[in-house]
Amino acid sequence: MIDPVELANDIAGNVALLAFPAVLWAVLYLLAWEHGPFAVSIGFGRRTFWILLPGALLATLVLLPVTPVFDDWLAVSFAGALFPLLVAMWSFGKFAPPTTRSVPIYLALLIAETAAWLGAVVVISAPLLQVAVVAGVATAVPLAAGTVAWGGRQVVLGRVAVVLALTSAVVVFTFLASTAVPGVGIEESFPAYLLPPVGAGFVAALVAEWTFPGTEGLALPVAYASATVGVLVGADVLRQPPLYVPGAPSGLYAIGGAGVLDLVYLSGFLALGAAYLAHRALGRGFSPVGTPVEPPAPTPLGRLGRAFRSGIDGHIDESLWESATAGREAAAQARRLLGQPAPPEDRPWQGLPVPGWVVSDQANLDAVARTGSSDGREGFRSFLTARWLVLLAGELGMRRFGSLGARTAAFLLDLLLVTAPAVAVWVLLVRSTPGTLDDVAQNVAFNAAVYGYAALAFLYFTLTEAFGGRTVGKAVLRLAVRDRTLTRPGLPASLLRNVTKLPTLTVLGLGLAVGILLLLKVGSSGGGSLFGGLPLPPGVFDFLGVLAFVGGGVGLFGAMGAVAIQLSSERQRLGDLVAGTWVVRATPPMGVVPSPPPEARAGGPSG
Repeated sequence: MIDPVELANDIAGNVALLAFPAVLWAVLYLLAWEHGPFAVSIGFGRRTFWILLPGALLATLVLLPVTPVFDDWLAVSFAGALFPLLVAMWSFGKFAPPTTRSVPIYLALLIAETAAWLGAVVVISAPLLQVAVVAGVATAVPLAAGTVAWGGRQVVLGRVAVVLALTSAVVVFTFLASTAVPGVGIEESFPAYLLPPVGAGFVAALVAEWTFPGTEGLALPVAYASATVGVLVGADVLRQPPLYVPGAPSGLYAIGGAGVLDLVYLSGFLALGAAYLAHRALGRGFSPVGTPVEPPAPTPLGRLGRAFRSGIDGHIDESLWESATAGREAAAQARRLLGQPAPPEDRPWQGLPVPGWVVSDQANLDAVARTGSSDGREGFRSFLTARWLVLLAGELGMRRFGSLGARTAAFLLDLLLVTAPAVAVWVLLVRSTPGTLDDVAQNVAFNAAVYGYAALAFLYFTLTEAFGGRTVGKAVLRLAVRDRTLTRPGLPASLLRNVTKLPTLTVLGLGLAVGILLLLKVGSSGGGSLFGGLPLPPGVFDFLGVLAFVGGGVGLFGAMGAVAIQLSSERQRLGDLVAGTWVVRATPPMGVVPSPPPEARAGGPSG
């Protein structure tokens, strides 16, 4: 007999699980775009949006194998766990700076708690006693940390203690709401799984008045970090041991394995949304909090856009200033790209390989911007002059950017470097696994190697560019990844620019692994012959068909990137545009005088 209450609860749970991502993404979008300076000041600006939304969607099938456990494998999902955890750790720099102190303290205390919790879960069999020990540890450790911080007036430790207390509370309630199902994974029932993260969000907002006086907006990142880490430990860590029991079906268990539908991923959003609603309900504003954050400087083209919009709105003085600034910043950018020293302050174009009229035009622009004007025609002439200067600087700097051919060759070399070892591992696993094609396809180690390819390849690109500024392929082709100041991009920017490679890596990894499996374990096609004479082993046609599919997919993504590079004024693909990075030649080219744009002419904006 069907239980109508249980049926209604199941339907409501499924609808909620499907609706939550869209609603919570909308909250993050509104936060990042409608309250931009505030969002940046608490660590949830547009870069965070790109990592948690498009980045997580593109990383749906990317799993990083961590360790074998008996006949099973434990992995971490990039979409469902790694990306949210990175954002949670980065947010410490906002509410408990500096991260070099706060994050190690937090992780050390959390690891100590987790070790005690795991010991209790493994040793104690009585469920009520397990809960009592988990709750006791969750109370004792944050309380001890808070007492030490209060007695020694240690601000960083005090803030860490607050986050740890909230995290520990989420751990306890998540542990109560979750169960382990061997062969399936960890499950939580609706609506019980809503209570820990939503509660954390509201509590963080309510206690922010005395925890973060004057900077109550920091409750939002605190709620996100506490809920994300708390749900991960309370469910995915503490409920892991019962999964690995003798006789249970072996499997590849992934922390955050459901991707954007996983509770590790959603819980941080739920807490952030609850804290956001409470923040609004309490009448708190959206002024930037903490240390003032300088907004990113617009590009010279962005300055031109501002100048044009200001002129349209009738703010001629502002338009004149933006036009003059666009010309000066274009010259500074060209100078950086060409490796030239700083010029005299009043002659930004001096020493650059440009026609003589350029120096005079910039001087005229600066003079008109200083004196001001209410004449719309003057503003438009200044805009046109600045546009010519920006185009000219763009042509100068273009020769520093890596060519499409060099970038393609570097990427293919890097792909070969990361794919060759993976192919060797796949071949070894297929040949060493007894049984049929289905037996190998269900082999846990083979699946871990297949899904892990994209994860390890992504880490290769991200880490080499973040800490070395270039991959092996780029080093061979004498290219480097740089931000707009020509320094190494750093981890967040490198992660952002390489997220767009995940579809290519996923298609390549899954496709090649399946092709090798079909080739070595005999696919659906029988053997044949080439040109009616040369015999071919069974599975070759299946392998070639999969190879064609892989080539088509990789080629399509590559073509999209190539089109973006060719259309971009600074040779940037989508990842570069989002991250604010360039791919440049390692050394500046020799300066030559470029041809001026066709519409350029001598004379200042009034000429």
